[in-house]
Amino acid sequence: MLCLGSLDGDNEDQDYRSAPHRVPGADGGYHSPIEAATSTEPLPARAPDLTSGRILRLYTPLALSWLMMAVESPISVAIISRLPNARIDTAAFLVLMSVSLWIESPVIDLLATSTTLALDPTRILLLRRFTLWLMLLSCAVHALVALTPLFDWLAYRVLGLDAVVGEALRVPLAIMIPWSACIGWRRFLQGVLIRHHRTRLISVGTALRVATIAIVGFSLAAAGSLPGVQIVALGLVASVFVEAVFVHWVSRETLRSVGSFTEVGGKEESSPRLSLRRLIAFHAPLTATTLVLLSASPIVSAALARAPDAILAMAGFQVSLTLLWMLRTIVFALPEVVITLYRDAESARVLRRFCIVIGAWCTVAMLVVTLSGFDRWFFIHVLATDEPTAATAHVALLASALLPLIGALQSYVRGVLTVHHMTVARLSAVAVGLVTLGLALWIGVTAEWPGVISSAIAVTVSLAAELWVLVEAWRRRPKLQPA
Repeated sequence: MLCLGSLDGDNEDQDYRSAPHRVPGADGGYHSPIEAATSTEPLPARAPDLTSGRILRLYTPLALSWLMMAVESPISVAIISRLPNARIDTAAFLVLMSVSLWIESPVIDLLATSTTLALDPTRILLLRRFTLWLMLLSCAVHALVALTPLFDWLAYRVLGLDAVVGEALRVPLAIMIPWSACIGWRRFLQGVLIRHHRTRLISVGTALRVATIAIVGFSLAAAGSLPGVQIVALGLVASVFVEAVFVHWVSRETLRSVGSFTEVGGKEESSPRLSLRRLIAFHAPLTATTLVLLSASPIVSAALARAPDAILAMAGFQVSLTLLWMLRTIVFALPEVVITLYRDAESARVLRRFCIVIGAWCTVAMLVVTLSGFDRWFFIHVLATDEPTAATAHVALLASALLPLIGALQSYVRGVLTVHHMTVARLSAVAVGLVTLGLALWIGVTAEWPGVISSAIAVTVSLAAELWVLVEAWRRRPKLQPA
């Protein structure tokens, strides 16, 4: 049974509670793992109280940014649905995003790494070099997959795509080669901004991103010379490039001010050196976690491709994702909030409660949208999908109703584990979730259940299994004892 109440430190002895989640320092005081590694100053006996208002000030711009990013998918589907071969291109778009996100997995968790470690100019310079290498690696892998015979092997032998879907995917996947580089650079700099509580700039950048994909996408669609999925790929690349340029520009002041933060009495007070080896040891489990996690999307695509009426199932599932992302995406902003504000047992309780409330409201909203039939109206009249596709998407969305709540709980535990550098535990949890997903999908395909129902249930069960492992990893962590 999940026991989230144990995550706030209530099970520690009284001496440990006086300095929660800290390790003994040379000065006789107790330090959090992060502060012990980055500061020579003793901590105060108690951190300032954390309030919901303070959390909201940091969280709201990030949640708004995620919500605006979720609008990209409805915009993309709306463009595709108004052009010829809509169902095939929608199915290809599902695979396009699955593969592109999987390839960019090394750069995705730069946000968490940068938020946790971007504390002084020396560390930021190392993070920047590390980011550039990851950007280069991701783009090289993407080019190999898109431009070599690896594409046919992946599309037809691994994913089992229909030939018409595979051919519709080929050119868009090549267009997306710069995608990972743009994502990596902006996530590195966004982490710096979050670490220093300047999240409003992030939401402005995302607004520019969404505006760009809408302008580019609908303009190219009006010209009518390209297939819909190719237009969407061009719009996506243009949008993340614009966002990366904006974040680069607005982060300059923050990067300059970080240098001034280290000036104490005219002397630079630097934290212990962060080596490349330590950085890789911190980031590698996060990358592996995301790599395994994002493997779920191609696996689901492969299962749908083997379901009865495969193209309809893939198209319907992709259409459902447009609304699913909008209804659950704000929970993805929670880990960085936890990383930034988590200090002690009291702050843990406040953050945990905040995450649960956000997740519960998102799940309630999803149930209202599906049970009222609003989702089908949205799919038909806003996204311009046909009735069979909308009906399939409705079923998939209803079967996914618990995902926002599970995601919010995961976000809290992941944030706490990251603060304590327990990133390997996140990898173990995702591995268990992926095995659970594969098993559940295999059962659904073997039994020839409707593809969208079995896929949605499999995703829900796998995420619940992942949450259970995360909680158990925290509960079984080595207890720190006072000196």
